[in-house]
Amino acid sequence: MGMLKTIKPLMVKHEPEILMSMGLVGLVSSIFLAANATAKATKVVEEERYRLNKEKLTKTEIIKAVWKLYIPTAVLTVASVPCIIAGNRVSSKRNAALAAAYTLSETALEEYQKKTKEVVGEKKEKEIRDSVSQDKVNKDYKPSSVLLTNSGDSLFKDELSGRYFKSSWNAIQKAANELNQKAIAGADITTVNEWFEALGLEPLDGMDHLGWRVYDGRGLIQIELGSCLTPDNIPCGCIQYTNQPRDLSMY
Repeated sequence: MGMLKTIKPLMVKHEPEILMSMGLVGLVSSIFLAANATAKATKVVEEERYRLNKEKLTKTEIIKAVWKLYIPTAVLTVASVPCIIAGNRVSSKRNAALAAAYTLSETALEEYQKKTKEVVGEKKEKEIRDSVSQDKVNKDYKPSSVLLTNSGDSLFKDELSGRYFKSSWNAIQKAANELNQKAIAGADITTVNEWFEALGLEPLDGMDHLGWRVYDGRGLIQIELGSCLTPDNIPCGCIQYTNQPRDLSMY
């Protein structure tokens, strides 16, 4: 009973993958079953030809002689396809729910930030944001993880990816301005990976689906510089995003 309680949440969580995997395994297995049935069918057809003393069997006679051999293949194929369809349907529903949740949380965050500025003022809100950035630097800064970009010698932290790198604020602002100008001129979309590459950083898996889109009215890269210190008192500029990237597949 205890094991069932442990396994059930995992099965629910990975239901789309389980269903689609079952379907794919079933289809692959049906191919092997079909090949095996064909080998047997060749022998059965030959035996039936001798039994009927005919040089060549008609299509009807061949089907009548071998159809039972293909029952396992047909059953497995019929069972596998619905698994794939069901898995895809579950995945689509979950993606739709995630998209709705993302939109709601994004709106809530924007409203919270706006109200915070109204209540405490922009200067105090910036101090709070810098304090949060400082806490993160205290926790995750490692000198060995700093990346070199050949764009400057000052230390920065990208708060989207959590990566530390050497550059200059002028180079970072220039990269943002050039990508924004390109987007306004017609590119429309700027992916997070395009932004990373402009900073001299390696692209990351999954970041081609996140970015900024001009036509929705909020599609420009908007950054501010947070002033922090590493645990060994090295100044570190934290790149804060006042316009967070969006899931581009949702727009």
